[in-house]
Formats: sequence, structure tokens, C-alpha cells
Amino acid sequence: MTSLALLCLLYFAVSVLTLTDSLLSSISTAAAPAASKCTLLNSFQPGFVVQGDYVIGGIFPIHFNLKMPDLNGTYRPPPINCNGHRIDPRAFRWAQSMRLAVEEINQNPVLLQNHTLGYKIFDSCGYPLTGQRAVLSMLNGVSEENSSMCTNASSLLAVIGASGSSQSIVVSKILQTFRIPMVTVTCIYVSHHKNVLLFSVTLHSVFTQISYASTCACLSDRQKYPTFFRVIPSDDYQVKAIAQLLVHFNWIWVGLLRGDNDYGRFAAKGLLRELQDTKVCVAYQEIIPLLYTRQAGLRIMKVMRNSTAKVVLVFATQGEMTPFLRDYMTQNITGIQWVAISALVKASVFSGREYYPYLGGTIGFSNRNGHISRLGDFLQTVNPKTYPDNELVHELWESLYGCSPFPSSVTQMPPCSGQESLLEQHSAYMNTSSPRVAYNVYKAVYAIAHSLHNLLLCQPGRGPFQDNSCAQSNNIQPWQLQHYLQEVNFHIAGEEVAFDAKGDSVPYFDIINWQRGTKGNIAFVSVGLFDGTKAIGEELLIQEDRIMWAGHQSEASCSHCVFTFIRCQLLKFCRLRWRCQCLCAVPVVFQDPGRLSVVGSLSAALTVYHVTAAKLAIRQ
Repeated sequence: MTSLALLCLLYFAVSVLTLTDSLLSSISTAAAPAASKCTLLNSFQPGFVVQGDYVIGGIFPIHFNLKMPDLNGTYRPPPINCNGHRIDPRAFRWAQSMRLAVEEINQNPVLLQNHTLGYKIFDSCGYPLTGQRAVLSMLNGVSEENSSMCTNASSLLAVIGASGSSQSIVVSKILQTFRIPMVTVTCIYVSHHKNVLLFSVTLHSVFTQISYASTCACLSDRQKYPTFFRVIPSDDYQVKAIAQLLVHFNWIWVGLLRGDNDYGRFAAKGLLRELQDTKVCVAYQEIIPLLYTRQAGLRIMKVMRNSTAKVVLVFATQGEMTPFLRDYMTQNITGIQWVAISALVKASVFSGREYYPYLGGTIGFSNRNGHISRLGDFLQTVNPKTYPDNELVHELWESLYGCSPFPSSVTQMPPCSGQESLLEQHSAYMNTSSPRVAYNVYKAVYAIAHSLHNLLLCQPGRGPFQDNSCAQSNNIQPWQLQHYLQEVNFHIAGEEVAFDAKGDSVPYFDIINWQRGTKGNIAFVSVGLFDGTKAIGEELLIQEDRIMWAGHQSEASCSHCVFTFIRCQLLKFCRLRWRCQCLCAVPVVFQDPGRLSVVGSLSAALTVYHVTAAKLAIRQ
């Protein structure tokens, strides 16, 4: 056998090692490993489980923080756990929206007739590491402990999640390990007399992922994330909307605050790209560390306090901003005009009256309002009495009421019945008047249901697959479901749901302004919209007379005085040409906003003159 054939066999051997054991059983030359040798090292329990003919997974950041295990390498690490008593009522409501959607679909006499959906819902703690563990547990079957390990493929068809973009990237990469849709790995040994086909392995598994809150533009790359869909607009559209907002209000000198993750990184990069051909300049870009410390927060606040930029853009989530704002309020920093992104602009956890002096006037873009008619009633049924064995429900009660239905020495909380009434005061959980992320979750489940319904309606001989075949209802492959998901088009609550070639949905945002409510708290008021289907330049519609700005002012912040404008333009030019000479001159020009000495004025005039002369020289 020639070296080419040996190389081919070696490639095949390496390829085989990357396949799941269930696929190895279909190759006669490789023996399946004994099931007794494949053991579960750690267990990761789902928060909610329901059996069904077809199973979908759900990943939600029900807790704020992750309790990191001790990884000293001398013993087996303990299971990864989310920090208790730091539950996010909003994310808990998102998970309940998924459960409600599945319940409605299973009761629907038309949609998925004679078939039912099941689910496994996990808590990601808002961290990629836990999201990774969650999706692996989904792939292990309905019951991780009782399943036959390493012997067959998972019954999972799709995953709803994750929330953050970094989590979704991790989940997508893991799901891709179990896919190569319709790709044939073929190696041909070529001799002088004939071609011999040594082997051909075709893999058909491709697990679809639909995110309800991941907006990173990077996830639109079909080469890297071929199975990713989302029911929320990409950040490409959101940064375009923010750039247009800054230009509209002539905010040309702004600060930028972002999270230390893929979402914040790509969003900031996209915004800077959108601002290149405008007059807007970014005074500073600060990063909230993933593992937040007070020292890091105070350093960022010092930059904000000393900067002349009074408009600050935020590319961070509620979980990232919560500890930062706790320290921010102690520093008594006011007068900042915040511009928030969709992940933050409707965070009801910041709607208390104590936040208004610091966050009042915030403006930003939010996902479109939706309507889930039964959500409020469904949430009322979730209590410790109904779910006595569910730890997440117990923690929700402890978070809402400060008491425990099952008190112990660990919780150290006073007892309660577990049947207390959920009131309007629990707005972070019970606010169902204008669901946004919860509505996205709801849409995502229905998108899977409609795609599955269309798949089951396929007529033999008229199908979309090889030889006009259809999927087998008792053996649906995830890649077959993805085909129908790409084509799905339906209406829900008066809205059309469909996906483009990149898996993105129609870009549409409400413009939200944080105003003082009747009780002194923060009210989220809609003051306009951004419609991505409109022509360029016509997407933004703002009702300026309805806006209340920072400091309870009726006029927009001045972030464009003449001195700041000149410095901004100098810096922007210096980034392009003659960097060293320009940057040496700029710091001398403006030491304090609005104040120019005689020397400073002369320096400014000379700097502008030389920069102008340089521009003319370059053009010639």
C-alpha cells in the first residue's frame, strides 16, 4: 500500500476518534466501547423536566453568579453550582414562558396533532462554563443518571438559549461537535489501474439553537455558527440605531462602558465602525471585569468623573451592571446621560426610586413589545406548594418574600407557607404587561413547533431531502428540523416570525426613556422606534417632546461644546495621519472644559492650522 493510502487511513482513524460512540456503532471496522466503562463523573440537574415525543432544551441565567469550585488539580473537582439566594426573577419568568408555550402547544388541537413536546430547562448562572455543562447534560438524555451512557444518540432536537452571546457561542460550538450536516468524509486510494473507495462515512446530526437574547453580530457568521438562529435582532442593527441616535442629538463626545465578553467586545467594535464617517468621537472605553471587584469599579468611575463626556453608552447586561451600579450610587455621581442597549434598557430591577437620581433620563433601544395572554395566570401557579421538590421555586420565594417555605439551618430565614400571593410589588417577576425577552422565548418555542409541524406534514415522494424523501416521524434528525426552521413563516400576536439566510430575525426596536413614575420610581416610557425594514436614513422615528433627560431636564445634554468638538476632530484626524505630531499637540490644547488660557488659545489655533495644512497636503 502506498504512502497516500496510509495517510488516508491515518486521517480516517483521527476522524473516527472525533465521532460520538453512537455513530461508531455504524462502522463495522470499529468496535463500540463497553457501556460499563463509560461512567458519569458529575451530575448537573435541570430545573424543570417534562417528557414528550420530541425534546427541546432551555438554558436561562436564573442565578446571577457562579460558585467556582476549587481547581487545585489534586482531587476530582466538585460539581459546578450557581450561588444560592441571588436568583434573577426576570430570568425565572423567561423559563416559565418556555414552559407555558410547550403546555399551550401540547393542548393545541391543530398544531402538532397526536404529538407532544418535552423539555429540559437548565440554569446557566449567566456564565459560559455552566452553559457548557447544561448542554452536555441535555445531550445525555432525559435523565442523565439513568440513561445508557455512550450507547445511543440524544433525543434532543433543538435548544432554546442561551441568553448572553458568550454563552451562546460556547453552546453552539458544543452542538457542532455532534454535527456535520450532509457532509461525506470520503478517502479514495488512487493507483495506476483503478480508483478504490476505501470508506465513506456520512454524518447527519445537527442540533439547532435558537437564542432569545444573544445579539452579537459575530453569531450571524454561517461558516462558524451554521445551526444558530435568533428571535432578537443582531447587534449590527442595534449599533446602527445607536449611531443614528447620537448623530440625531448631536452627541459628538461620548464615553463607552462595556462588559468583558464577546457581546461587549463585538458591539463596541461595531459601534466604532458605524461612527467612522460621523462627527461622533469616543472619549474613553472602559470594561467591567467579568469577576467584578469594587476596586475595578472605582477606577472606572474615576475615569467617568474626570471626563468631559457626559453621554455614556452601555454595552453590558443586568448581571454585569448590578454590582457596578451599587458602587456607582455610593459615589454620588450624577449628570450622566446613559444610553442603554436592549439587554439593559428594560431591567425592572433598576426601576426602584433609589435609582432615579442616577439613572433617570436613560434612553435606549429595546426589543419589541409582545403579548402572552396566559403568562400572568401561569406564573401564579408556580409556588413551593405546587413544586415542593424544586429548589429553584424555593429560592424564588426566598428572593421575593425573604422567607423560606422549608426553613433550615442553611437558609436561616423565617418560615412561610409557600402559598403567599404574588403581588404587583414583585414587578421583576410578575410584570407581564409588556414582555420582551419572555416574548422572545415564547416565539422561539413556537418557531420550533411550527417547523416540526411542517416537517410532519411532508408527503412521501414530495419531500425536500434526497430522492424527494421526508423525515421519519419516529426518527427525526436535528438537521432535518433545521431545514424547516430556515423556511418557517408564521404569525403570533400580530407579528410575523421568519429568519433570513443568516438565521437573524426582522430588526425592530422600541426607543425607551426612563422617566419618573407616579410613586417616584422609574417608568419605562416608549418615545419612538427603529424600523430596520425602512430605507436608510428613515429607520429612526423619535417623539422628542415626550423625552425626559438626565437630571429631570427637558432638553438633551450638551456633549458638543466647541472646545470638545475641536479636540474630537483633532484626535480623529490624528488616528489616521501624522499620529505623533498631532498627539503631542492635542493634550496642550484643552486641560479643562470651557477654559482656555492665552497660550492654550494660541496652541489651539496653531494646531488647527497645522492639521488643516496637513490635510490639504495629503489631498494633493
